Amino acid sequence: MAAFPTVQDLAAAKTDAVMALWKGLGYYSRARNLHKTAQIIAEERAGQLPQNAADWATLPGIGPYTAAAISSICFDEAVPVVDGNVQRVVSRLFDIEDAVDRKKGKAAVETACLALIDARDPGKSNQAWMELGALVCAPRSPRCSECPVAEGCLARQRGTVSDRPVKQPKKAPQAVDVVFAVHLQTGAEGAQQWWVERRPESGIWSQLEAFPCTMDMRPKGAEKAPDTASESPERFGPVAHILTHRKMTAWFEVVASPAPPCDGGRWVDVKEGTANWPRLIDKVLPALRDWIGKK
Repeated sequence: MAAFPTVQDLAAAKTDAVMALWKGLGYYSRARNLHKTAQIIAEERAGQLPQNAADWATLPGIGPYTAAAISSICFDEAVPVVDGNVQRVVSRLFDIEDAVDRKKGKAAVETACLALIDARDPGKSNQAWMELGALVCAPRSPRCSECPVAEGCLARQRGTVSDRPVKQPKKAPQAVDVVFAVHLQTGAEGAQQWWVERRPESGIWSQLEAFPCTMDMRPKGAEKAPDTASESPERFGPVAHILTHRKMTAWFEVVASPAPPCDGGRWVDVKEGTANWPRLIDKVLPALRDWIGKK
């Protein structure tokens, strides 16, 4: 908000500036979509914001939850906002037996939310239901004695509070082995440089900068095979890094490269240079620099 106080400011910003401010927050597609949406509003809509959820949902990265939140809170449209807190409250209030993250259960929650919303002040109504879930109807040890709708709660009457909401089992994170190729050269003034390339527009770490790398998605349940190369003096690691859906193990291999290894990158001073790194690399840079300096 400080860097881009208006839609026009964000629309005019360079992609690198947007991604740099988002670094470390994960879900980098959110930053890209935020940038694209600002550009559409500034360039195609003359700076005018949509006034309803249906129009908001046509913009990049704006799904049903965000569209409903904006339109109800900012423009008084009577559309329900369904987040995890609201799902939990409603599934208990009406004792919904179907999984709320499947089509039938989701439809039951949305129908109930439409009936509950206060059309006179939908913004506050939505925020009240979200707060009820966040502060009172907690996932564990809900404070039913303080709940303003406890008397009509079917799950409380039937003893199924701890069983609601019903959800599909979560998938285990995908194990991923990553090998970064750290291409090194000696610059004109004798300083070491490493090769940094921009990541593709889609996929992991999109539009950030990183060392060239290969990724190996490990089959479910498979252990990493013993790798004698991991003991090599030319390999730094392993480095563990957890993302929402991935459990990563990374290594960094030094490669002497007098010439650029590929297009679309640049040489960066090892000690003083900066890049728009993903969190995995950023967190090991001091140790990686020290390791390279001792070689």
